[in-house]
Amino acid sequence: MRTYPIRRISLLALIAAFTAPRSASAEMVDYGSLQSLFGEPVTTSATGTPQRASDVPANMTIITADEIRQSGSRNIPEILSRVPGLDILQDSSTSFDVGVRGYQQAFQPRLLVLVDGRQVFIDDYSRTLWDNIPVNIDDIRQIEVVKGASSALFGSNAAGGVINIITYSPIYDHNNVGSISVGTQQTLTGDATVTQNGAWGGTKFSVGGMHANEFNTPRVAGSDQLPTFEPRHEYIVNSSVFQLTPNLQANTEFTYADNTDNTLDGISYVTAAQQNTTYSARAGFSWQSPYGLITNNNYFNHSLSNFYEEPDGGRPYSLWTSLFVSQLQDQFKSGTDHTFRVALEYRYKDFTSAAAELVPQNSDLQENNIAASGMWLWQMNDNLSWTNALRYDRQAMQQNGTLAAGVASPVSAYDRAVDAFSGNSTLVYKVTDVDTLRAGYGRGVQLPSLIQSGFNEIFTFGGSAEDSEGNPKLKPTIVEDFSLDYDRKIASLDSTLSLSPFYEINRDIAALPFTGATQTIPPAGTVYALFIAENVGNSHGYGGEIELKGHSPEGFRWDASYSLAKVVDTNSVLSTVDYQGSSPESHFRLLLGYTTGSWEFDTNGQYVTGLNMIRSTDSGILALPTPVGGYTSVSARIGYKIDERFTLALSGTNLTQANTNESAYPAIERQLFLTLTGRF
Repeated sequence: MRTYPIRRISLLALIAAFTAPRSASAEMVDYGSLQSLFGEPVTTSATGTPQRASDVPANMTIITADEIRQSGSRNIPEILSRVPGLDILQDSSTSFDVGVRGYQQAFQPRLLVLVDGRQVFIDDYSRTLWDNIPVNIDDIRQIEVVKGASSALFGSNAAGGVINIITYSPIYDHNNVGSISVGTQQTLTGDATVTQNGAWGGTKFSVGGMHANEFNTPRVAGSDQLPTFEPRHEYIVNSSVFQLTPNLQANTEFTYADNTDNTLDGISYVTAAQQNTTYSARAGFSWQSPYGLITNNNYFNHSLSNFYEEPDGGRPYSLWTSLFVSQLQDQFKSGTDHTFRVALEYRYKDFTSAAAELVPQNSDLQENNIAASGMWLWQMNDNLSWTNALRYDRQAMQQNGTLAAGVASPVSAYDRAVDAFSGNSTLVYKVTDVDTLRAGYGRGVQLPSLIQSGFNEIFTFGGSAEDSEGNPKLKPTIVEDFSLDYDRKIASLDSTLSLSPFYEINRDIAALPFTGATQTIPPAGTVYALFIAENVGNSHGYGGEIELKGHSPEGFRWDASYSLAKVVDTNSVLSTVDYQGSSPESHFRLLLGYTTGSWEFDTNGQYVTGLNMIRSTDSGILALPTPVGGYTSVSARIGYKIDERFTLALSGTNLTQANTNESAYPAIERQLFLTLTGRF
């Protein structure tokens, strides 16, 4: 493992702190007070201005803390499965991927995932380790789900959507909570959060862990002989906010998480065991200055992922990824109708890989990304607003390793630069007191991952070898999104009706090296099969969501929805990435709940149409897409509030059958959990 350049981190952090003060976006915001003022959940993440979800210049769903509790879920993807337009790919008891509007695959690279403003997806594949996110489910205030291209509003990697997880504030909230859960598969989970705050500020500690047995359902051919881990997860988090003056706050955060699971490998399409260790450190501040709200956010993420893809367990295939981010932002108003936000961002990435069977050709890759963005919110009148945002990214990669001698590689050097522009423009019109119309355009940018643009190693086996290479000439994938959203409050039904049609265009989709074009080259008397990352083609998708959601004074609640996502890939995309077959076209959901006295009853029924997903029949040998039929899934929760502090809940998933075939990978088992939660 190489040493990260600490001097460079320190220098950049000092420059950011002393030349351009800025606030951490979450800490000048008291969400509890805003929610009381608006009478419903609010967000500031899109524009920096407090807004209801229906006023946000993007298709946003806010999942509240009450809805998280009523779901009975102890993991974030299962909570997200309640949102129309999202599809969840589960390939083991704890491993998930989340797709947006038909674009679903293993190691999903199109989704920006944030926790309190810090990126938690990993830049090696641009993937999210959902079961390794260091967060206590009981400490989540809300989860904001944005569907559609939003790079200019939210930042790097928000090409297909955003998941923004907001926890309770250490300074404005007093959240002391602990829970313990036992369940099938010998699952044992425990989480706790302790908060201390006062006039000086606040600090919060969260700690938790989980251990379980893996599902016993058969693994697909090619995975049968590979190691299987018992799923587990441990994490610890400390976040603090210091009120230095009435207008100045400083904040810090430290996280550590470690997990093992059995995940669908996005390279070879087999289920492989993996172990992941991640940690992060963050510091910044918020200053309500005469020139607007100035914020500075600096953080360092590091991850180590070990993949075990040899029958004997052996030495793992290891990936080290480091990320340093420094962000500077100023949000200010001109008059009462115009709000502006200008921002600069610097990102530094470092990537290395190693394995016993691999001959490293390029042992050290580094990327520098500089981005500038601006946002203008024009409140034309009480009923009409127009939001415009632009972002420019320049990403430069440099090769610090040495290419292996004697290999007839088509790539002579990995130094390269990519320039990309993204934008959003959205009109929000309150037609009447009960009708809201939103029309938007988004141009999102999915920059090539480190694996796609710079991975370069030789895998030897028998008398031959594979040369798998990233491609520094890859173009960024451009996602254009056209959306129309309509919300109508129906007082007679105590409900809101939402309609959200969309059309999406994807250009220059990039495939991983192991799924690109192949050829045979014979350097030094050895036959090398060459796999190189490529921009393989285009894709477009269309469809939408219709949802009726509400609750009555008598304690009943409901959420009925239908989602349609039709994806059409060009032939080259279909044979390599296959978005067209990997996600269901139709998804029906019905959520029903009832509260009476100390009791809560909730159920979630879903029907998902079939798919046709690529899978591997042998390690590294891809089969044709494998058809999977549609399926029905039912989950439920019964909660009883013992007293003002303690709640006991029984919950379960896949209740109507012992096993459910949701994908081309191992079937999902029924699960039951008993959870005791205490708040103090």
